[in-house]
Amino acid sequence: MTAYWLQADAMVSQMETPADIFNAAVGRQLRAEIAASRSSIAAMARTIGIARSALDNYVTGKRAIPVPIVYAVCAAVDLEPHVLLSRAEERLQAEDGAPRARISVLRRTPDVPGPREDLSEVAFASHLRHDADTDDLYE
Repeated sequence: MTAYWLQADAMVSQMETPADIFNAAVGRQLRAEIAASRSSIAAMARTIGIARSALDNYVTGKRAIPVPIVYAVCAAVDLEPHVLLSRAEERLQAEDGAPRARISVLRRTPDVPGPREDLSEVAFASHLRHDADTDDLYE
C-alpha cells in the first residue's frame, strides 16, 4: 500500500510503506524462484491458473501478492512458503549492503538424463527367437 500526504505547498507526495517494500522483495524473490525452476512468468501463470498479467503485477511489486498465490507458486516450484519469505527478507538486507539473497538450486530437468540413466543400448535383448519376430509381417 502506498501512503499519500499533503505537503505545505499543497502537492501530493507518494511514499512507499514498509509493507510495499517487503511486497516488492517477495515479488522479486518469486520471480527468481520461478526462473530457478526453469519456468517463465507466462508458464507459471498457466500452471497456477491465473492471468499472466496478474502474476507479472505481483512479481514486479505493482500489486500486493495474495497469500494463496504465494502458496500456489511455492507448490509449483517445490518450495515452502516460509523459505520464500525468509529469502525475500534476505533480499531486503542485501539492498542495505548485507550478503546477497539465496535462490533455489537449479534442478535437473526430466528430459535431460543424468549420469545414472546412462545405460548402454541393447539392440537384440529380446526373449523372442529371430524366426518368431513379426517385423516381416508388416512389409
